[in-house]
Amino acid sequence: MTSAKVSRSILQLILSEHQYMRHTYEQLKMIQDPAELEKSVRKWIEFICLHGHKEEIAFYPAVEKYLENGKHVVEHSLNEHRKLDKELKLLLEMVPEQENSRDDNTYWKQIRESMKPLLHHLDDEERKIIIPLQSIINEQEQERLAGEFDRAESVASAKPHPEMSKKAEEAPMENIQIGLKEKQDL
Repeated sequence: MTSAKVSRSILQLILSEHQYMRHTYEQLKMIQDPAELEKSVRKWIEFICLHGHKEEIAFYPAVEKYLENGKHVVEHSLNEHRKLDKELKLLLEMVPEQENSRDDNTYWKQIRESMKPLLHHLDDEERKIIIPLQSIINEQEQERLAGEFDRAESVASAKPHPEMSKKAEEAPMENIQIGLKEKQDL
């Protein structure tokens, strides 16, 4: 029996994480218990932040390299990450309310407020980065970048940092420095 080599594409990896973020939001809507909701929201925020910081460390430098307007696209994405981080940081500071009405609930209002920049960014990134790169980056390079993306988890922060740089040349190293400091402080 021969074994087929399964390739890992950075683009498919990122798309699958985007789908996970969207799916998790839908699952959050079903949680009734405030304590369970808070725990799930915190895990969701950690996933979103870790994903974004891994992108900044391991993927955006490639975007800058491969796309003609790469630096502009990356800096736009960094700006979107910082806006999202601001909303997520506000959400982390809140505690779910006991009431069931999600329309009047300030915690749910902040979850929805956080979803606006998240969905905008995911759609933007998929349209302006993922689709164009599908015809530019070869399979071997996509596999290499997927490995870098996975390895970035060991140095990336899982917390929102709206204060981080929005400059393409500064963001990767700043991410690593903050992530390493947070991991040392554990």
